[in-house]
Parts: sequence; structure tokens; C-alpha cells
Amino acid sequence: MSATLASQVAAGEVVERPASVIKELIENSLDAGAKSIHVEIRQGGSALIKVTDDGAGMSEEDALLCIQRHATSKLKNVEELFAITNLGFRGEALPSIASVSRFKLSTRTHEALEGCELLVHGGIAHEPRASGLPPGTSIEVSELFFNTPVRRKFLKSNETESAHIEHQIRLHALAFPHVRFSYKRDGQTIFDWYASHDDQARIASIMGTGTAESLLPIPETIGPGMCVKGFLQPLTEARRSKKSQYIFLNNRPIDDQFVNRAVRDGYGGLATGLYPALFLHIEVEPSLVDVNVHPSKKEVRFRRQNDVAATIIEAINLALQAPISAKSAPSQPLQFEPKDQDLVSIKQTPTKEETTSTVQIEKPELSTKQAPTPIQFAKPTLRPLPARQSKLDLADRNESTKDVINQHPTSTLPNGFVYLGQLHQTWPMYESPEGLVIMNPKAARERIIFEELRQLDKTNTPSQQLLSPIIIDLDPRDVATIKAMSKHIEASGIHLTPFGNNTIRIEAIPAMIEPSDTKQFFIELIDKLSKSTQMRANTSVAYEQFISELAKKSAQQEQINPSLYPQILGRLMQCEVPYCTPQGKPTLIHYSLADIKRKFGQS
Repeated sequence: MSATLASQVAAGEVVERPASVIKELIENSLDAGAKSIHVEIRQGGSALIKVTDDGAGMSEEDALLCIQRHATSKLKNVEELFAITNLGFRGEALPSIASVSRFKLSTRTHEALEGCELLVHGGIAHEPRASGLPPGTSIEVSELFFNTPVRRKFLKSNETESAHIEHQIRLHALAFPHVRFSYKRDGQTIFDWYASHDDQARIASIMGTGTAESLLPIPETIGPGMCVKGFLQPLTEARRSKKSQYIFLNNRPIDDQFVNRAVRDGYGGLATGLYPALFLHIEVEPSLVDVNVHPSKKEVRFRRQNDVAATIIEAINLALQAPISAKSAPSQPLQFEPKDQDLVSIKQTPTKEETTSTVQIEKPELSTKQAPTPIQFAKPTLRPLPARQSKLDLADRNESTKDVINQHPTSTLPNGFVYLGQLHQTWPMYESPEGLVIMNPKAARERIIFEELRQLDKTNTPSQQLLSPIIIDLDPRDVATIKAMSKHIEASGIHLTPFGNNTIRIEAIPAMIEPSDTKQFFIELIDKLSKSTQMRANTSVAYEQFISELAKKSAQQEQINPSLYPQILGRLMQCEVPYCTPQGKPTLIHYSLADIKRKFGQS
């Protein structure tokens, strides 16, 4: 194949989306010793990606070499391949990017009086020309995938691609706090994080002061040829996604299954699907790790896996077992680097009182959607039937149970059902004309809420205004999810307003939700929606996916009074699909008389 075609094929492994280009260019800047990196994009990176640094720069000769396939100045001999200290080393990134874009490289060394400028369009290089430039390197990538239209069609919305780009910048800014990072999107400065030698201050700049002040330090823990340190948050901050986990190996962001298991073991085991929030830095002798086992270098291979796992587990254990005084937030407020007011506006930081709503809000009257108020009740006991009473008609059975279980009026039961009692004080049991029925109250409420929301057909759902709005700092990918689902979120009764970059303010919630658990409810809802592939489908499917998650979270939050079980069963049987939740879990389990007789050996 031709050299151009070979480069385009190679680009498939390197350039998955605009964020992949950002990753490669930032890593080159860091390897060049940059102390300041500026990123600018337009239209989610598809129109323009520009990365400028103040690193070492290149001579004209090196600039011509860097766009050749497998040309690198980062490895001098074969031995260095087995002890890699750089972020990049393969030498295929720039030619691959240049083969699927309009590429411009401007660079100058600190010693040279002038720099050079090099243009590459779709893999075809033009003659370099001299240019007056500041020391460092600037790379512009325009019209990404212009010559591979099929690849371009697979890009997501500008918001989604921008969120992935910002996530990549965050990763490297957390790994290199001593480097200044600034980011401009569509002409607007999003952030400007000045260099800092305080890891916790950099975390505060990126994640918010609330996150930084809740961190528990992971003490520096030494193992054979390695060291582990960082910060973690209490288990109460664990999420249903790994978005709150930032793990770095020799300053390289990684997402390695082996390391993830060691982290979970360090916490002594966690519930399935829970991921604790942490910022973990692992330093290993380069000769003891192979970072060349994955195309994007996210996964690695350790030569002493057991030692690595033991050191990580010990470090996390030490952090969790530290005295309370060591875990408390710093008495002095975190010191932030000065901001240039002309470049970026300072985001107002909410006080602790503003971030938590403890006000009891009176809910509007609803039908079965409203979560019942928990009350004290006497648990019903089931009186055994007389030995000679082998058969009872339904009318007699209703009369015999009224004085035993007076909290369950039979008038609300579906025709032909008789309440029998609770199994393990959890599962209500009913006699039906065909046999025995056991109900899952939470699953039943999930189905009921889902169908009620669907019947609203995306009109405004009754909501309750929060007297103290709740402020939440989010991952940029979470913000992209919220924007993609904004119509559905608003229709469901959740009213949000922006409050700075990646920060939202919840001002109202559906009337069925308890205000005291709003933050956790919303974060879990966004985690589930972010994982869903259906949210990218047509509008009706996306809305059903949203209300399915909303119904599930609402039902889980409810405290159901057993006196309402008959009402729930009656409403459930009126649903279009009464026998399972929107996600397929059963609401009712039925044992027919024939099955029961067969198990007892009766014909």
C-alpha cells in the first residue's frame, strides 16, 4: 500500500476521536519539558485543535523527521525500550494525525533566532519555511477526518466531543500540577489552571474546594521498587461509575483492571458497582513495568504484580485507618494561585450551608406517585387456619382476615385477591384464584411511577422548589450527558441552572423525591444515564430510558407503609405491563395451584 494509505490505516489505532489528538499532543508537550500548555478547540475539535507549549522546540531537521512514521527522538537504543520514562515513544502519532487532517507545525528551539513552519495536508507534506516564533511548539489540526468521511460520521455531538477533550486535559493537569494548563473552546476561555507544587490545591482548582477539603491523604507507602501516595475520599462519596477515580502510573493516566482490583481490595471489598473516589499516584521503576501493551497505553503490565497489589492495599488501608485528626479538613483554607482576571472569571464557591438542603418542603397533593410518609404501625400477624377448614370461598376468607389484618382493606385489592401476610416482613403475599402471588413492593412502585411518567408524554411533572438550591461539581462528561438529556430532565420536574464551568445548581426536583437525598439521587441518575447507549437513540427511546432510571431511583428511595400494599397491587394491575419493571425485573412471582400440588406429590 502507499505511504499515505498506510498512515491512514495507522491513524485508526491512534486517532479515535478529537480527544485522542489532544492526548498525543499534550504528551508530546510534556515530554518536551513544557511548563505552560494552552489548548484551543472549535466545534468539538472537528474544525480546529491547537496545542501550544513553551517546551524545548525543534530544529527544522527534527520538524521534518517528526512527521515521518516511526521517527522519534525519545528513544536512543533498544535498552531504553525496556525502561520507558517518556509518555510517548512510538513515533507514529504525528504522521497519523497529519494523514487525516490539515496539519500545521510551528516550532523553534530556545537557542535559535527563528523557527520553522511546516504544513501537511492529508499526509502530503509541503516545504518548510522560516518564521518568527516564540520558543516552543504549536500544532494546529484543522478539519479532522476531512479525507475519511466515514470516520467523521462516527463523531458524536460537539458537546460530547468537547467533554472528552476536557477530560483528557483534566487527567494530565492532575498528573502534572507543576504545569500550567489553559483551555479555550469556541473562543471562550473555560479555565486557566496555574502551576502549583501542591497536589491538593490543583485538585481543588479542578474538582472544587468541596472535593479537596473532603480528601483523606494516602501516606507515602514504599514497596520493592515502587511508591504509592495520593488522596482518597470517604466511602460515602463512592459512585456507580469510575469517573471519580484518577490513577496515575509514573504520571501516566491509566485505567488498568489489575490496579482497579487492588484498589477495591484496599477498601476491604465493596458492593458490586461501587467505585470509591481517589487520586492515586503510583511510582514504579521503569524497568519493572511495560507500558507498551495497549494501543492507547491505558493498560500496563507489571513485572512484580503481587508487590504492586500489596503496596496499593497497604497504602489505602493506612489512609482509611488514620486518626480522625489526620483526616479532618485543613484548618486553613486552601491557597490558590492568582488568576488573570482578563483570562478567566473566578467561579463563586458555595458555602457548606448552600450545598445542603435540610428544609422540609411541603409536597403538592399527588395520587399514587407521591411517596407515602413513614409512620409507626403494628406488624400484622397471621392467624393459622383451623385444621378442618380445608376450603374457603373468597367471601368467607375476606371476612376471616378482616379482624386479623385490619390495615389492609380488601376494597382496594384486585378482584379475586386475598391478602395473607408478609414473608420475612418484606414480601406481601396474596391468594389469587389461580394460586399464590408474592409481590416486590419496590419493583411494583418502579413500574407504577414509570407508567405515570410516560403517560405525561413529557409534559411538566409536578415538582417541588428547593428553598436552598444544591450546588454540584461534575465531570465534563456528566455535563455533556445533562445537556443531551436536558429536555427530558426538565420535563421530569428537575430544574437545573448552570453555575460556572461544570457546576450546576439544582433548584427543583420531582415531587416524589425526598429533598434530603437530592444530591445522591441526582448523581446516581446521571451515572446510569451516562452508561446507557440508548440515550443516543431516537427521542422517544431516550425519554423512556430517562424515566426508567428516574422511576427506579424514586422507588428505591421510598419508605412504603405495609398498609398501602393493597393499593399498590391494585394500581400495579392497572398498568400496561404489570409483571415486571421497565428493566425486566419481576414485580410479582406467581405459584399456580398445579405447581404447588406437584411439589407436594399430589395429582
